[in-house]
Amino acid sequence: MCKYIDELKENDYKKNAVKTIATKHNLSEAELKRYYQTKFFYDIANVVNLNELSKINIEEIEKSLEDETLKNEFKFIKTDLKKIIEKSLYIAMTNGFSTNINHIESGVMTANAGDSAEFIFVARAILAGFNCSSVDVRSSRYDAIIDFNDKLLRVQIKGISSGNNISFKDRDRGGQGIDHKHERNVGQRITSKDCDIYVAVDKQVGICYIIPMSWADKLDEDKCKTVKLSDVVNYKENWNIIKEMTADS
Repeated sequence: MCKYIDELKENDYKKNAVKTIATKHNLSEAELKRYYQTKFFYDIANVVNLNELSKINIEEIEKSLEDETLKNEFKFIKTDLKKIIEKSLYIAMTNGFSTNINHIESGVMTANAGDSAEFIFVARAILAGFNCSSVDVRSSRYDAIIDFNDKLLRVQIKGISSGNNISFKDRDRGGQGIDHKHERNVGQRITSKDCDIYVAVDKQVGICYIIPMSWADKLDEDKCKTVKLSDVVNYKENWNIIKEMTADS
């Protein structure tokens, strides 16, 4: 493996050199890039003092506070904040949650990764205090059920690992011999008829975007295909959405 590092070093660690090196050694570009990322994150994490780094973060936050009330509030949470920052920095310095360390075949891993997003959300919902469970029927248009305030909410869960977009439209069916234009193979729009809540789970760090379908239903046919995460920032880790949707009217 050192030869791959040496060749990247000869190319001044430029990312556009990865494809050339991969081709030379009969490797996939994605595979070699993943190796570099894993190696370099490991190297850097081993020399960084996370305790000291968390202290620096705390100091910078403290410097930015000018309001006296905020300063007092900060003193109250300072110790707890430092602990959670150190934990969060550990995840950051390892490039998020471990992914496919056993080199499972890509097709199988794609399906497994989809399941992992579902399990991450269900676990986090339970941790947040909600009665939540997975739906085992694969043909169902929703993946989980939340039972709260004597009401049931259907939840569709999608995993995201890269990029800044989500979609309220299923993927078109692909593959050799499949007519992509046939109505049965064209991805269908996800609406409130399918589920009550759409959750996008960042598989790298576990962040959940909890989006009510009442919001998504208002999107036009073009907009629903590609929605920026910045457009749904109000739903990022917004677990109160579940309470609001099950509150008595």
